[in-house]
Amino acid sequence: MSLELLGKVIESDVLVVGGSVAGLSTAIRAKEVAPELNIVVVDRNYASFGFTGKSCRGGGNALYISPEDDPEDFVKYHVHNVGYFLNDQRLLRKFAYMNRAIIKHVESWGVKFVKRPDGKYLYTKIGKFPWSLVHHELDHTRQMALLANQLGVKFVDKVMVTDLLVNNGRVVGAVGFSVENGDFYIFVAKAVVIATGSQNYGGLCRMWNGTGVGIKMAYEAGAEMRNPEFGNYAGGFIYAGEPAAAMWIPIGHESLYNAKGENLTEKYIPIPRPDSTPEAHLAWYKEILSGNGPIYVNLLALLPTLSCYVIPPELGLRPIIADKLWAKVYALQREVVKDPPARIRVQHAFQGEMSCIKVDHSMKTSVPGLFAVGDASYNGSAWTGAAPSPPGWIKGTGTLNAWFSGIIGGEAVANYVRALRETGYSPEVDYVQVKELKEKLYEPFKNNHGTSPYDMISEIWGAVYPIDYSVVKSKERMEEALDKVLAIKDKAGKLRARDPHELAKCIDVQSMLLAVEIFYRASLARTESRGSHIREDYPYMDNYNWLKWVIVKRDGDKMRIYTEDIPVDK
Repeated sequence: MSLELLGKVIESDVLVVGGSVAGLSTAIRAKEVAPELNIVVVDRNYASFGFTGKSCRGGGNALYISPEDDPEDFVKYHVHNVGYFLNDQRLLRKFAYMNRAIIKHVESWGVKFVKRPDGKYLYTKIGKFPWSLVHHELDHTRQMALLANQLGVKFVDKVMVTDLLVNNGRVVGAVGFSVENGDFYIFVAKAVVIATGSQNYGGLCRMWNGTGVGIKMAYEAGAEMRNPEFGNYAGGFIYAGEPAAAMWIPIGHESLYNAKGENLTEKYIPIPRPDSTPEAHLAWYKEILSGNGPIYVNLLALLPTLSCYVIPPELGLRPIIADKLWAKVYALQREVVKDPPARIRVQHAFQGEMSCIKVDHSMKTSVPGLFAVGDASYNGSAWTGAAPSPPGWIKGTGTLNAWFSGIIGGEAVANYVRALRETGYSPEVDYVQVKELKEKLYEPFKNNHGTSPYDMISEIWGAVYPIDYSVVKSKERMEEALDKVLAIKDKAGKLRARDPHELAKCIDVQSMLLAVEIFYRASLARTESRGSHIREDYPYMDNYNWLKWVIVKRDGDKMRIYTEDIPVDK
């Protein structure tokens, strides 16, 4: 039977799901390699204008291995102090040595970087660490979207992709719906690239809005997940007072104090750290339990460091709205630090950043025809090791990895599809599979008396946000949290949607529930502490038994957990 009877059919050589930095980079690079390919980018927001994802909401800085930095020093530092020996060191080295070439390549796309009078990049050294930051325009996604349009990339805006189509073990497309009018879409493609971002549980702020839909799609299609136990980024702290309860302090670990005035940074953090560190949140947790709370951050001491991450307005690389935003931020900072010792009460922040789709060095997943780039596969690529990614405790790596994986993945998928075209391959979609997915998708419209997805999201937060569940772990507490998740999961079949926007939230709920279950099951499997995976019942790093990656894969209706040895010989 004809697929057109079920919905609008769009065919392409390459379907890119997600149109932020990584997705745009993939589409642009694929067009550079193979201009003849028909490439479609679909996004639940306005990817054709460059307004989607995290990067258009913040950032402006990218990791830069400057001429005074040695890439090998960066690799060594990362393996020892960030990835804790769980890195794919060959991919990490590729990332480090390609760094400057990536910046130049992205600049050729029209993205503006801050330059010195002699035309070289103006970069900021971060402490004594073996890397720097370059600064770029904040609306770089707009420029990239403009270039993609010029190259002939086609965009489908305001459509949420929900499921992958698989035939004979190969991904052949995807389905989704319009978040504006609810219309059903069927995408047929020779290859699909997931660029939908990480799992943030829709939480801390508008920037960390990822709900892991791509992770759900890949898992259900049979793709392997890697390193999900490190999807617990607790990035800095948030102001616990009023009226600015949402004020985020990304580098609060540098100046942390308890109620007695004791310097917790000196007590708990053995060496300087470039970004938020698990030791800082362990300090917050232990000091609170010891009755030494509340915990404070000295903002006055942090202002010079914060300035390293801010693009000066006189450089003209950010829209006017950003100047207004930063003016408010600085006014708030002046308000809270005007009375010495300028300490404000904080609580731990949780962003999640689960990015576990396993990919190889060309961003291919374990399922033929499926690639994953950017935040969706950041930790799944394993170059960051035991650090939640992004930012992997090094600011600027999120944007850089989006460009890096997009350029590599775009080239790989272009060559992959070119080879398929030469064989005369044409993807075949199963009508029955599409019909079943459509019926399942719209089920919440029938549940008039079902549960609101917004209420269920709040319940999920209660199972993942508490620091003693997700950041400082133990078998007993994780099993308690997992029981909560499974209880919520039992109710998820009765979700209610009154319009397409609520239907999108129902998909978000399903994605969050799957991700948090994967996270806790993988965390229970790793019986040691390493990087962001802190277990009170296994407090030490165990290199004898645990130089392994934890892999999670769908096995029928069950979740299979197994390990893969780190290739130490390489």
